[in-house]
Amino acid sequence: LRKKIDIKIINSCGEWDEELIENNFDFLKLSKLNFHKILPKKGLLSRLSLFIISAYSFIPLFYFVKKHKPNFLVIHLLTALPIFLSNFWGNKTKIILRISGLPKLNFFRKILWKYLGNKIYLVTTPTTLTRNFLIKNNIFDEKKIQVLRDPIINCKKINFLKNEKINENLISQNYYIAVGRLTNQKNFNFLINSFSKICQNLKTQKLIIIGDGEQREDLKKLIKINKMENSIYLMGYKKNAYKYIYNSQALISTSNYEDPGFVLYESVFLNKTIISSICDNGPRELYEIGQTGYFFKKNNFEDFKKNILDFENNDNFNLKLNS
Repeated sequence: LRKKIDIKIINSCGEWDEELIENNFDFLKLSKLNFHKILPKKGLLSRLSLFIISAYSFIPLFYFVKKHKPNFLVIHLLTALPIFLSNFWGNKTKIILRISGLPKLNFFRKILWKYLGNKIYLVTTPTTLTRNFLIKNNIFDEKKIQVLRDPIINCKKINFLKNEKINENLISQNYYIAVGRLTNQKNFNFLINSFSKICQNLKTQKLIIIGDGEQREDLKKLIKINKMENSIYLMGYKKNAYKYIYNSQALISTSNYEDPGFVLYESVFLNKTIISSICDNGPRELYEIGQTGYFFKKNNFEDFKKNILDFENNDNFNLKLNS
């Protein structure tokens, strides 16, 4: 018989509040204080936020695990604290480390994972390439590392949200879309410069970028320098990005790295074409699978140009007539 599994999300300082309310998850609060909203989330100050959360959660998390003795504790992002505390919990609670992005092996992280790796029961990665990366760098015992693909969350919800009405007037025209935080990772500088060079040769001459971040002002200046104010639009953060993706001609990703790259998978789920850089690790895996979209060499303008033109000249390409 299948045993009943009791799963709870630990909410330390309010970081899960919105998701918990919206999705009715079962959760445990480490404290009554909710201060996550006021913590810095961008730039170098975000590192300070991690330190504050760790310091604040140290004692509550220690006593929570000692009292409840869960069989497994899944850790993600803020991993140093539970790995350290595992030295004092005993062997009842096994730690599962979830790696959901291509990890940057800085000195501290490498030391933490390598020398406290014996405290970790299992490591999961979203792609095979990330698993191979960890094995190559001899971070964990190879037998502990398993590939666990990230699912598309709540397919029914996405199918509902994609049909929500778009009110912006500029969306009455055909457009390409890019989605993500305005950071170096997403490489929007390359996208803006490249799209500006070929815009006049395209059937679809509009590009919207959804997301916010520290590069917003720099990207606005770049659009102005290229005289593309009437063709490239920074839309800011949108709670429902699915409706914009669904009504686009295709999604363009110029990222420097992704692992796995949720927006790519969500776009495929919405039956949209993707035009993506071949970057580590998720997009490279999609590229190697074949027939999943159009892929260009990272930061290579000529290859970017070739692929977007190939897409537009494909016999199956039809301009979407928006009502």
